[in-house]
Amino acid sequence: MNKTLRLIRHAKSSWQDTQLHDIDRPLKPKGVRRTLALAAQLGLLPLTHIFTSPARRAQDTGHILHAECQVSKAVEVIPALYTFDATDLMDCLHLLPDECSDVTVVGHNPAMTILINHLSTLKLDNLVTAGYVELSIQTAQWHKVTADTVTLTRCIFRPEKAG
Repeated sequence: MNKTLRLIRHAKSSWQDTQLHDIDRPLKPKGVRRTLALAAQLGLLPLTHIFTSPARRAQDTGHILHAECQVSKAVEVIPALYTFDATDLMDCLHLLPDECSDVTVVGHNPAMTILINHLSTLKLDNLVTAGYVELSIQTAQWHKVTADTVTLTRCIFRPEKAG
């Protein structure tokens, strides 16, 4: 059984409150708008499982996508996704439940960019905020995901406003 992996860098976050810890920074209004635009382009995704970093900006991005794409399963926070290291991010992917055949991961750079470059034919300098890369995985088990099992399916780097 093939799998779908949707990798999303959280949307634009606010640095307005300099007293907030990095993990607590919310989305800027622009980040909310971009996430809504991305959701409109993605359409309905009722069968995807959204896994997100515990960072507020990642959770906010995930919850907007959950509501707008009418995802049936609750957003799940995975503490280990609060990483900026691609090896740690790959380790998280390898631990995903095999019964999940469609997965959306909301995380952080530079881990996202490096992992995408490793797994796909893309050679990005930087995955933009609210950037989206969809991969088709030719394996039934997440722990077997390698660059050899992955095909690039779709990219959205600047979500357009709907309608």
